[in-house]
Amino acid sequence: MVEHGRAPVLVVVALVVLVAGMVAAFLIGSPSGTTRGPSAAQSFLAAWQRSRLATYVVQSDFVRTLPDGRQLQSTTTTVQQPPETRLVTGLGSVSGRLNGKVVGCAATPDSNSGCVTGAPAPDYRSEVDAELRQLESYVTGPRPLYGVVDFGDAPTHCFRLDLAIALPSPPYGDHALFCFDRRTGAPALTEIQRPEATDRTIAREIRTDVRPEDLQIPADRGPAVAGGSGPAAPGG
Repeated sequence: MVEHGRAPVLVVVALVVLVAGMVAAFLIGSPSGTTRGPSAAQSFLAAWQRSRLATYVVQSDFVRTLPDGRQLQSTTTTVQQPPETRLVTGLGSVSGRLNGKVVGCAATPDSNSGCVTGAPAPDYRSEVDAELRQLESYVTGPRPLYGVVDFGDAPTHCFRLDLAIALPSPPYGDHALFCFDRRTGAPALTEIQRPEATDRTIAREIRTDVRPEDLQIPADRGPAVAGGSGPAAPGG
């Protein structure tokens, strides 16, 4: 498929550089060139919106690390071709829309549950706008729930969210890192730190051509993993 007259883009993410650079900044502070405050929040919202409106397929590795060091690993795939399709597969489930119809496959221990399909999906842009309004309420206003750090120029555009108000079960934990591929707008790295676990999702391949096989619900959806709250991260 050719998107808007352009050749499909394939991005193989350089994981060593991405993880070593962005996660190090995430853990040790804010290097020079970063911005904070309202401008950083608006830049984050714009990057999130772009990620929801772009066409791509992202294959990612998911790792949940518990405080004692134990890990659960899985894979996730996001197929997005607005407004008809946004299909997120992995962690034991499938959710979203496929060819304009709602799709839902609940997580079970063996990932072999039946799927519910067929109902017409709501207007895609309205869903995106509602999600952005909720996210905006977290990062803007006189006392935002999260302070935003914009890491500025890089092959991936990264933002850190730092919890500013004590709240039970905040939607993105105490700290979160969101990185978007600049060429495609797709999510490249997401890390959410909570006291009970740290979740990291790293893209290993991003492409803009949606193939027929991408529009099939896979039988193997990976092990079930309990999730968090708030708007879903762009990759899932």
